[in-house]
Amino acid sequence: MTRAGGNTRGRTIVAMSMVVAMLGVLVGAGTVAAQDTTGPNTGRISLGAGIDVPTDYYFRGIVQETEDVIVQPYAEITFKLLKNAGPLTGMGLTLGTWNSLHGGPTGLDGPNESPKLWYESDFYAKLGLTLLEDLTTSVTYTAYTSPNGFFDTVQEIALGLAYNDAKLLGPFALNPSVVLAFELDGQADAGASRGTYLQLGVAPGLTLFEKSRVPVTLSFPLTVGLSLEDYYEFGTGGDDTFGYFSGGVAASLPLAFIPASFGAWQLKAGVGVLTLGDNLRRVNAGDDVEVIGTFGVALTY
Repeated sequence: MTRAGGNTRGRTIVAMSMVVAMLGVLVGAGTVAAQDTTGPNTGRISLGAGIDVPTDYYFRGIVQETEDVIVQPYAEITFKLLKNAGPLTGMGLTLGTWNSLHGGPTGLDGPNESPKLWYESDFYAKLGLTLLEDLTTSVTYTAYTSPNGFFDTVQEIALGLAYNDAKLLGPFALNPSVVLAFELDGQADAGASRGTYLQLGVAPGLTLFEKSRVPVTLSFPLTVGLSLEDYYEFGTGGDDTFGYFSGGVAASLPLAFIPASFGAWQLKAGVGVLTLGDNLRRVNAGDDVEVIGTFGVALTY
């Protein structure tokens, strides 16, 4: 795939400029708008949805699209199965879908099947358990599909573990997490063998203007993606253990002028730097460092 480096940098700057302007407008609006203080959803079913617009799309370091417009809508529903049962402080089942719509060569501009725009549609089902309020474990099944036929379906099962260490470290909390994923059918790298993927991450953060009606939450996620077996082979005849390292800053701002009875709305923005390993560099036209900007809107209810 041809790499449009200058175009990507330009779109990153434009996207972040738009976000800064939107943040300024919303902060101003939030200080004067009346807010409905009725309680949030207290039932056993919760909803989440949103739209992200990134400048580039990489999946675990694997390049998917770098040109034209990329829009990624998602939605999920969570059933709260259990709460405060001794050390098990929560259990929930989440069903969701995540999608990626492309205007570039993998979408509207490519020789793809109809609907040409719809590059990816994923379905996932996750069972999550929260222990002692701060330790979360999960098992997630995901089917990655391509409505426009650009890639073959990939199915995987992933085990997740995350720890909220704020009680121990306070403002220096790291929020570490681990994901271990096994490909059941198909391969994300289109290689010869099903792979096993390991992801290690931390996400320290802080909140600015915490006592105002429009606090700004900042996080600084750092992630390493590794192949434990055949995840980054790409038909090269050899696997590459190191896949990628990513780091950056993400910000979220509540849309305080929207009444609470309509759910919690947030504006999101972020910039990340992606550093690729040897095999990933080969499938990315030789580029080993990418700068990716994103902004979006999210809703939880």
